[in-house]
Amino acid sequence: MRIKTERSQHTPPSRSTSKEYDSIEMDRLWRPVFEKYDSDNDGWIPLDELKRILQSDPSEISSDFPEDILDEILERADWDHNRMLSYEEFLRMVHAMELGSARPKFQRLVRFAAMAVVPRTERATTVRRYLEQYSCMPPPLFMIIASLGELGVFIYYCVKLKELSAAGPIPLDSSLIYNPRRRNEAWRFITYMLIHAGAVHIFFNIIIQLLLGIPLEMVHKWWRVGLLYLAGGLAGSLGSSISDPSTFLAGASGGVYALIAAHLANVIVNFKEMEFAWFRLAALFIFGGTDVGVALYYRYFGKEDSRTSYASHFAGALGGLLLGVIILKNLKVHSWEKKLGWVLFIIYLFFMVFAILWNIFYYEYFPPLESKN
Repeated sequence: MRIKTERSQHTPPSRSTSKEYDSIEMDRLWRPVFEKYDSDNDGWIPLDELKRILQSDPSEISSDFPEDILDEILERADWDHNRMLSYEEFLRMVHAMELGSARPKFQRLVRFAAMAVVPRTERATTVRRYLEQYSCMPPPLFMIIASLGELGVFIYYCVKLKELSAAGPIPLDSSLIYNPRRRNEAWRFITYMLIHAGAVHIFFNIIIQLLLGIPLEMVHKWWRVGLLYLAGGLAGSLGSSISDPSTFLAGASGGVYALIAAHLANVIVNFKEMEFAWFRLAALFIFGGTDVGVALYYRYFGKEDSRTSYASHFAGALGGLLLGVIILKNLKVHSWEKKLGWVLFIIYLFFMVFAILWNIFYYEYFPPLESKN
């Protein structure tokens, strides 16, 4: 109390002094709690011992450790390779808890995002690391910006072509759509994601990429999700160009399916630990079935000059599976997972290079290129 009284009579402490004071206060409050369970005074608490105490007398340990901290300690007991908790690690948990208490709405948002994409056995640790590291600069806006861009392009062509329907408009003369006769305009292999074949197409794509993409951004950061989304889109266009060389391509389904594949793999691997796992699987399969069904309809029953490819869905999903392991963050990193991630990345790279070289050198496989007007 004497320290607080003296400071109240002078100018506010500097940031460094304030941090030192906070550190002293945290140490004064929490070191006795830590030392209570550090029976041999070596600076480490055996996690297995904490689990044993919790099972035998849960009221005692829950009165010492706040719920959030206890949840993370128990998570670590399940997957931490050294099975020990240091005092520094414990203080980081406490610090994150206080950050969350200062920003309760933000903490709830982080918890919701973690609930959507993180198994229960990793959730408290993910939330703590996120509260520690995330600065909201920039905020998770990649999927929102991408969706607004796609919606803006769709509205533009609705106005320009004076058409709005479940199946249109499809601006075949757009410089953004993938046109097999304009394959030399390399930007089309990415910008086709901005064009959609009707209201149903864009509605499903935007809904799914927002529902999956924003939580993924909250946990894995925007640039990882952005890389996965664009890599899936590129894989979709290159895969379509090889399997369906004469077909136009429109829609962000390649990127969307990359997100679905990464999320689906996570749900399947951690099925017992995910919230509403059956509902998630059902929703993903319903979307996938609807989207592929629409693509198949336009492929085989649509106008001959406006058929869109469904091969991009498969190629985008394959890209998401191959890249998701190495691009998305993993709390429990094992040596075999790192090796697997690099093997899958090399496989993805091999297919991409193969598809690019096929497009460049096997020109007789494709329709003749149109000359620029």
